[in-house]
Amino acid sequence: MYLINIQATYKNMDFSSLEKWISLNDEKVIDYFKDVSNEILILRTCNRFEIYIVPKIDPENKVNALISQYGNAKVIMDRDAIIHITEVASGMDSMIPGEQDIQRQVKEALKISMERKVSGKMLNFIFMRALNISKEVRSKTKIGNGIISIPQSAFRILESMIKEGKIAIIGTGKVANSLLKYMNENYKITVFGRNKEKLNIIKEKYGVNVDYIENIESSLENFEAILSAVSVNEPILKSNAFKNKRPFIVIDLGNPRNIEKLNDRYYIDLDYIKEYVNKNITQRKSEMEKARKIIEEKIERIEERITGIEIEEIISKIFIKAMKIKDDEVNEAARILGNDSRYILEKFGNSMVKKIYSNLTEKLRKEGKSLDRNSIEILKRILG
Repeated sequence: MYLINIQATYKNMDFSSLEKWISLNDEKVIDYFKDVSNEILILRTCNRFEIYIVPKIDPENKVNALISQYGNAKVIMDRDAIIHITEVASGMDSMIPGEQDIQRQVKEALKISMERKVSGKMLNFIFMRALNISKEVRSKTKIGNGIISIPQSAFRILESMIKEGKIAIIGTGKVANSLLKYMNENYKITVFGRNKEKLNIIKEKYGVNVDYIENIESSLENFEAILSAVSVNEPILKSNAFKNKRPFIVIDLGNPRNIEKLNDRYYIDLDYIKEYVNKNITQRKSEMEKARKIIEEKIERIEERITGIEIEEIISKIFIKAMKIKDDEVNEAARILGNDSRYILEKFGNSMVKKIYSNLTEKLRKEGKSLDRNSIEILKRILG
């Protein structure tokens, strides 16, 4: 076992259950697994929260305890986990197959883990390879054709209901900016946000009206539709805020929800968009098979490289243990013979370690690639 993946995604739970996982703090997760992991990486988006662990010791008890507290996440390992992250980066596991933004999110998750110094040689290699393969998948298949993002889906739904009118967009982040790229001149748009600087940038970039988020409730009746995409712990608009018929359409892209569910008008959330997307993936399914073949062709080489990384770690542990024994013996001998003898003792000890273990490590490097998973795990257990 060299890689464990804990998945809480839109595929294995509803969004209210997923919200519990997404609420988890990264630092809390890293601290929770620090005793059982050599490396860790967290991938979070609006519809997935995933933890990747290179284990130090078997983390099963900790994994099970976390799942019992936060909900029934899926756990996969090794080859399956590598295939999974490659499919995620390629957009194959997204709510909208072929989604482009997930590639950026995977890259960002890797960057953050490297900056935190919590990922290492193994995870960095796996994620970099996954990102490279995802580029090939997108260039050699049509998996990214058509609807490729949640904002695009939201716009298509809005466009099918009203062709023009006044639209409110709550949020100034990536999703809101993506929405604005799809909007056309038929819509008169006002963007509501918290940050004055971000609002001014949006106003200048898109030529839309802007206002502060605290004014949205008093302005609701001015709009035919409202789209919201901000990060909040609880809804910023309760159902009692909607006293009039307008806005007719409410599209909530937040997770957790930005707007309390409404039953007296068109209310569209991420669950609705999931169903909408499922009706628009016929062409993508055939492209998925092509993408899987590309990934399968690459996996064997990745696993060979991972075996090489593990063999090098085993060799490193052998030398660390040997050098620890050498240091202890040199210290004891120097205590008896005097400190003036330390230089000769050190040279003698280093030479002995090198001569005794060089043949072993050479054979490990040569034969290690042909070792099966069970043999590697036995070696890792022996060396602790």
